[in-house]
Amino acid sequence: MKKINQLNLISITIIQLVVATIISLIFQFIIPMNWQPLYLFGTGPNVHHFDEGANIVIFTVSQWYFSLSIAWFIHRDNPYINNFMIYSLMGLILTIVTEIFSYGLFYDYYHIVPFGVSIYIFWKKRDTLFPKWVIPISIFISAWLFLVYFLRLAYFQAPLVEYLIRWAIIILLGYVLAFILKILKDRDAK
Repeated sequence: MKKINQLNLISITIIQLVVATIISLIFQFIIPMNWQPLYLFGTGPNVHHFDEGANIVIFTVSQWYFSLSIAWFIHRDNPYINNFMIYSLMGLILTIVTEIFSYGLFYDYYHIVPFGVSIYIFWKKRDTLFPKWVIPISIFISAWLFLVYFLRLAYFQAPLVEYLIRWAIIILLGYVLAFILKILKDRDAK
């Protein structure tokens, strides 16, 4: 059997996406929602999958950031996963800061794990990052966020104005991060 590093990038990406999908399905159908610290904090221990007013976990961006951050360990030099993860950083920072300062929640592994992976990618795997990829990634994330909001699959508990402001901040900061990344890559190339 071939080692994973001997496979082509498309095959590696498919393997990582399959692993992330399995993790997401496990979180959707097996792991109770009250094992997710933010849900537990916000609704108490009696929250269950498919409760009225609850997010459908598999449709949340946070679930996929978490799942992909675990799948990332399979192959750490995948530019597709790395770029998707690096642009998750802004949303994760906003979520973690809100959790800490608004809720006093310091142990949310669900957001801290992908945050840590994203920081590591930014610090050590910068050669796999491409600032121009912020455009398709931001379009993809925007379509995803609006689709799940308006179909009432996730995040619909937030008022639309608040949701739009948060979305705009995350997208804007993603472009700022891409600009900083370009400056750092240009500096590293010298």
